[in-house]
Amino acid sequence: MTATRRDRDLIEAIRLHQAGRLDEAERFYRQLHHEDENDPEVIFLLGVLCCDLGIFEAAAKFLERALAIQPAFPEARRQLVVALNGVADSRCDERRFDEARQIFERSLQLAPNEAGTLKGLGRLALARGDAAAGEASLTASLQQNGEQADALNWLGLAQLQQEKFAAAEASLRGALALRPDLNQARNNLGLALHAQGRLPEAVQSFRAALSQDPLYTSARLNLANSQRVLGDLPSARRELQSILDSEPESVEALNNLGAVLQDAGEAEAARASLTRALELAPNSAAVRWNLSLSQLSLGDFEAGWQNFESRWEGCANLRGGYRLPRDSAWRGEPLQGRRLLLWAEQGFGDTLQFIRFAADLASRGAEVHLVAPSELAELLRTVPGVGTVTSLEAPLPPHDFHCPLMSLPFHLRIAADGDALRSSTPYVFAAAAKLEVWRRRLAGYPGLRVGLVWAGRARRFSAELAAIDARRSLALAQLSPLLSVAGCSFFSLQKDGGAELESMPQLHDFSAEWTDFSDTAALIMNLDLVISVDTAVAHLAGALGKNVWLLNRYDTCWRWLRQRSDSPWYATLRQFRQPQPGDWAPAIAGAASALAQFAAPAADGRAG
Repeated sequence: MTATRRDRDLIEAIRLHQAGRLDEAERFYRQLHHEDENDPEVIFLLGVLCCDLGIFEAAAKFLERALAIQPAFPEARRQLVVALNGVADSRCDERRFDEARQIFERSLQLAPNEAGTLKGLGRLALARGDAAAGEASLTASLQQNGEQADALNWLGLAQLQQEKFAAAEASLRGALALRPDLNQARNNLGLALHAQGRLPEAVQSFRAALSQDPLYTSARLNLANSQRVLGDLPSARRELQSILDSEPESVEALNNLGAVLQDAGEAEAARASLTRALELAPNSAAVRWNLSLSQLSLGDFEAGWQNFESRWEGCANLRGGYRLPRDSAWRGEPLQGRRLLLWAEQGFGDTLQFIRFAADLASRGAEVHLVAPSELAELLRTVPGVGTVTSLEAPLPPHDFHCPLMSLPFHLRIAADGDALRSSTPYVFAAAAKLEVWRRRLAGYPGLRVGLVWAGRARRFSAELAAIDARRSLALAQLSPLLSVAGCSFFSLQKDGGAELESMPQLHDFSAEWTDFSDTAALIMNLDLVISVDTAVAHLAGALGKNVWLLNRYDTCWRWLRQRSDSPWYATLRQFRQPQPGDWAPAIAGAASALAQFAAPAADGRAG
């Protein structure tokens, strides 16, 4: 074959290749390669063609052969990096992660700062669950080429997984600026907005994603979740039911629907939806966690406590929060002569509710030690069975086993037996000296002495918990019907009541004098009644054995059960529930009427 003919055929092959007529181009390349197997240019073009066809392993072999024949061939070296990245991507898709990583690293040796390779390594790290490494590689890729919408989207995802929500938002908005049609970035942006508590904006972002693709299931699920947290349960329910109409075995839709039904007060229906989801995905911690809440709210303690153990993986707000080595966790072993370390895992109220089981553990022969927030330490030293109390910041005491407090009902096999739970109260006690101080301080206040709490502590680190805090709380002004009841002296038990107290001069506030819960306990013991929303103070009053009336939201926490005006946890607790979401007026009116009857005997005053 003459050089002129070879060049003419090669030009025609390249023209066909550029025109997208790949089959015809391949025939020319193959013929030329057959006639001269060592022509590096033809071999290189076969490698390029294989890349265009997505046959990256074959492409890499052609390109490596071209470089073996002609080492000074920069175009072949650059194309080999593309081919190797394609091979690595396919390994990643097949979850052959180690092979993919080795191939990407080989690509970096050929081109140390190649943006595509760095991007591939970032995607691989994300697929392996290493968000920090993914962020590092994707950031390096974008430093080489900042105009990569897909890399910005994956960077946003890596930042989301590390809870860097503001940074994720910036990355995802950057991706959408480059590619407004990148729908995955719009869905991920909704997640970043949701995590920052900007729920209406999140809903708008998910709706925008669905306007491009109405069948985008992930965006539909996320939209329903944001609607649920916002309290728009009917819309969330419709969205999830629509998914299930076409995908009846969607575990995520069944799981999310269970959460919606639970919030709507339909615990039986929630349990059914979640039970079905668990049948389809028996290893799903998220489903098992939601199912536990339905089971516990229905009084099914045996199954509920068992599934409640999934909280460390199934609950987004607790995931990764297990503090001590699991190989030394207590799982019900004999305790005679053993040192058992209990640790407070969640809020003040949870700690106060579950520390009651220390007495049971001590009766089994355990030497019980407790790790708890410093605000509770002095008070919890009075709990029967508790040996020592260590603050969360201090070194741990020596121990043979440890156990998170809220795992005790599971290991102790606590049933929904009201008498068994109630008989443990009171189990915290105020110090005698502090009791006497407050006895003298309150001696001159006439009538029934009533403590009030109207708002829970805001947990702004979680959009979902912040929304719950808003639903369980109310404005002090809404308690006016209570404050109008004659024959009572009212005291604020609200820490940092703020400016609201200025408009209620009849509400006495000593909270600035408290240093911890032991001070609050001493004041409560000098009251006749505590009326509280669902906060730690309600648990404190119940644990002290004082009369406590709970103003309870409609989507009640599992611990208060369903359709009950009492509680198996506290013998002295009475509930006044919202009849529908957000409707506090009937609950407050009911409490005010009951308070008027309770206060009547004390209306003429009280001896000091």
